[in-house]
Amino acid sequence: MIELESENYLKVLPLLKNIKQAVLPCAVCEGYNPGRIFVDDEQDPQTAMIWTPVGYYFLVLGQGQKLDEVSNLLTGTFISASKAIGETGFILIAEFDNWREKTSALLNNREVIEIFRRPFKFYTEHFNENWREKIPAGFYLKRVEESLAEQARILGSRKSLDDFISHGIGYALMDGDKLASVCSSVFVSSTRVEIDVHTEEEYRRKGFAVITASALIEECLQQGKQPNWECFWENKESTALALKLGFKQLADYPVYFWEE
Repeated sequence: MIELESENYLKVLPLLKNIKQAVLPCAVCEGYNPGRIFVDDEQDPQTAMIWTPVGYYFLVLGQGQKLDEVSNLLTGTFISASKAIGETGFILIAEFDNWREKTSALLNNREVIEIFRRPFKFYTEHFNENWREKIPAGFYLKRVEESLAEQARILGSRKSLDDFISHGIGYALMDGDKLASVCSSVFVSSTRVEIDVHTEEEYRRKGFAVITASALIEECLQQGKQPNWECFWENKESTALALKLGFKQLADYPVYFWEE
């Protein structure tokens, strides 16, 4: 397998059309989020492996590709690089038949379990444009800029603070100088924005996540980008929040999880 230079990442985009995760692999290929890409053929790739610093790996397996070559890359390069930055749990996203057999071969008999991700589709007509009316007295909405980005701890998936300021979107609901809830674009491609929301414990169950997420969704629409929502299948709170914001649930899809 050959590691591509960043200027050649776009060659991999045609291989991603069937990948269920709609934003992150494209965000790496387009240079909006950090990552590394390996292929079987630099000029005409049929197999592609994408490494991300957040513990997600993406695999497109071409016909005739030897599993041992991909296995060497996964176990010798990807896992080592992730562990070096503190990751201990990993998710492989790929299209597999006989997944138990293939993941065992790819990961040298590590204990891999099949879990599920839940994607959603956004419908503009179901979005509540009157969300500002929900901001309570004494609170105010603030766009996430330099100092607030660090305070909100939202830079883990970005190349740098400057990169987030240039390409990212974030809104925080503030209680004086205290951050109550923040919503940010955790991954960004040329057409989509992956949404991440966090509300501080003392401010939960007050509807604050709806406010910050609505602000981010509104800016996505103004920029002509599709807001994207995805969570694990067992996350009832995230599913309920997505439905309140104008998303509709799609079919869950399998991913493959293991720990080191």
